Amino acid sequence: MSGQMNRRVLAVVAGAVVVVVGLLGAWRWGPFSDDEVVPSCGELTRALPGVVEGEWTLTRTEPKRETSKTVVTCEFDFASTDRSFQGKIAVSLTHSDDEADLRRTATEGPCHGETVPYPSAADYQVARSCWERINDKVFAGVFAVTDHRYAHVYADFAGAGAPPEQVVAYANTSAQRITDRAITLKSAD
Repeated sequence: MSGQMNRRVLAVVAGAVVVVVGLLGAWRWGPFSDDEVVPSCGELTRALPGVVEGEWTLTRTEPKRETSKTVVTCEFDFASTDRSFQGKIAVSLTHSDDEADLRRTATEGPCHGETVPYPSAADYQVARSCWERINDKVFAGVFAVTDHRYAHVYADFAGAGAPPEQVVAYANTSAQRITDRAITLKSAD
């Protein structure tokens, strides 16, 4: 009888531990979590035209918002207000408590072409900006890390009749402004 009583007590204690751990997990990682989340592609779609004026058309979102609120990649087709510049822009954001991993990702990410000055670099733990031209397109890339958040913006632009230097300047300035806004944008989720 004593052995049977010990098993019941042990089963009750084990069940209580499972319930407590489950509740803690739901609170920490589930819908009751107060973790920072990255903005959704919809939130970026509403915010980015205020930074780089033009027509922003969301073409791709990964992963689905129901899958992750700490990682998002959004791809846009873009045309400047005056239609002088057109291109595609990819914005990737990650929130993580592993800042060393975020810094490593930003430091080791492929930054092709020439390095360019990044006026906001002092605001970040890691900040890199670069560009390269292939045929009539300019590719601009920016990596930044701050406060548990990683951002990578990759944009390609072409300018209808614009001098190559103007397209380079537009691409670099736009990619940097997009990064600055995306990395600081708070999610309403």
